[in-house]
Amino acid sequence: MTLSSSSRRLQASLPRRNLLLGAIGLGVMATTLTACSSGAGPTLYTLSVVPGQPAPGGPRFVEVRQPTIASGLDRDRIVTADTGYKLTVSPNDAWGDSLAGQISRTLAGDLAQRLPGTSVFAENDAVSTEPQAYVELSVTRFSAGPSGAVQIEAALSVKGAQAGAPDTSGQFYMQRVLVQAPAASLGTMGMVQALSQLLGQIADQAATQLRMMPPAPLGASAEPTPESVPKSRHPR
Repeated sequence: MTLSSSSRRLQASLPRRNLLLGAIGLGVMATTLTACSSGAGPTLYTLSVVPGQPAPGGPRFVEVRQPTIASGLDRDRIVTADTGYKLTVSPNDAWGDSLAGQISRTLAGDLAQRLPGTSVFAENDAVSTEPQAYVELSVTRFSAGPSGAVQIEAALSVKGAQAGAPDTSGQFYMQRVLVQAPAASLGTMGMVQALSQLLGQIADQAATQLRMMPPAPLGASAEPTPESVPKSRHPR
């Protein structure tokens, strides 16, 4: 049986046509993969200062040291639940900054609001003043706990300062704290808001201990200012 010239042309064009269709299919697949990979990034969250009850008292300068964070919590993605045996990490929600840095700055802001006569700063802030007291936090839980309630579990310590370092030989306060709030009803946003509120409760405890500390000696740990420097130093 002899094929007509038109049939032969049709058969010759089929491989080329299949090749073109395959190339088009690969192009569509590549476009789809590119669209998926260039999608929106994670939603970023930050802790916020929560107002408390201002009251006088406390050292003149306080430093909030960089907290110690349990390694399971110290990650970019937010840990939403900690059952004690399993950590649940959000695939789409992340901290806008390191968790340790956020906790120290937020706790410093909380304390500054509660201690109006005290200058409070975080450890890595560009401050040259030597503190008269230190506040430290060691965090082991910062998420929803086994019961579903939002929890902060930590060790809080408040120490006086000596020669620019914590003075463990003097007045020293350390307490294991567990503060919790009902389960967040608004997902990650509700949990972050609850964690900010709970951090404010820890600041209440730290502020109470700071107010109980004896005042520092006159002129200790204070940077000279133009107003405090005598106008004349000539001997009489």
